[in-house]
Amino acid sequence: MDKKLFAGAGILVFSIIVLAAVSIDETGGIGTERAAIISVDGAITSSGSGGAFQSQGVTPGGIRDLNERAVEQGASVIIYEINSGGGAVVASKDVKREIDSVEVPTVCRFRDSAASGAYLAALGCDEIVADSASITGSIGVRSSYMEYTGLMEKLGVGYVNITSGEYKDIGSPYKNTSEEEKQILQEKADIVHRDFVNSVRSERNLSESEVEEVETGEIFLGAEAQELGLVDTLGGRKTSIQVAENLTESDLDTSRSRHRAVSTCSRL
Repeated sequence: MDKKLFAGAGILVFSIIVLAAVSIDETGGIGTERAAIISVDGAITSSGSGGAFQSQGVTPGGIRDLNERAVEQGASVIIYEINSGGGAVVASKDVKREIDSVEVPTVCRFRDSAASGAYLAALGCDEIVADSASITGSIGVRSSYMEYTGLMEKLGVGYVNITSGEYKDIGSPYKNTSEEEKQILQEKADIVHRDFVNSVRSERNLSESEVEEVETGEIFLGAEAQELGLVDTLGGRKTSIQVAENLTESDLDTSRSRHRAVSTCSRL
């Protein structure tokens, strides 16, 4: 699992797997019933202000656009097929909000990975389906940065820093971080983690003892996640469609694709 390191002052991120794109596949239904299948692949990022896709990741604006198109074109239910290791904290929360705000029933289907920020985003769905081998969980927060002080000493490079504010350069890679500064960063990470855990507790209706089993940052396979109450059903696309049919109390014909749109612009 590739993880992206962020240098800088206390930048908090969820684990990331960088993949590809966001697209929509709408399928015709019996009568006026339709299901929209939205593919959510890649790191979740706040970059950009709109559009369906950004090459470096999934954005809340992209999900919002696809949701609106699905509803405008008559979708009675939306299935999000997620393959992501997560991404930026606020962006992940915003994707959850976009999913949660959709006026039709929603199902999240986990493919290879739907962990950390991607799992947080999936909490906006009415039902969650995962493969027994899907990687999910990772309910934790990571704040990381590089320190170059040892290398700088060997090269004879000095660091001149002029700031106002005692902790303005906290987390700088060009100086040793004090124990006090590490404690400050730890406290920030703990606050974000507590918010994440509270979302899991409320959205999945978990007891205190159940939450204690999943809040450690450990990854879980889909089969384990179901036992822990993190997902509802095990299966693939066919199962997610059956779950969608139960939510809409209707039959959904998925025998042929009506529409598929993929934008490949690098900027929104």
